[in-house]
Amino acid sequence: EAASAGEGPPPDDPPVCVSDSNRMFTLESLKAVWHGQKLDFFKSAHVGSLAPNPEVIQLDGQKRLRILDFARGKRPLILNFGSCT
Repeated sequence: EAASAGEGPPPDDPPVCVSDSNRMFTLESLKAVWHGQKLDFFKSAHVGSLAPNPEVIQLDGQKRLRILDFARGKRPLILNFGSCT
């Protein structure tokens, strides 16, 4: 009677089936979670540790430096990977 009165789930919301909960724990989903955990574990930047210092190439391609070569004293080094518009 409630469904006929216009109440209930919207028409684009499919009904929940018992089998839907089984899709959350597929081998592919567990692989994806494991991969994310592995990437996090092996990352080179960690809170409280020294900053990574990768090599960069100047735009003219003639000189190779490291990012921290641009740091000056206690002044913070800010890297902008995009435009500020």
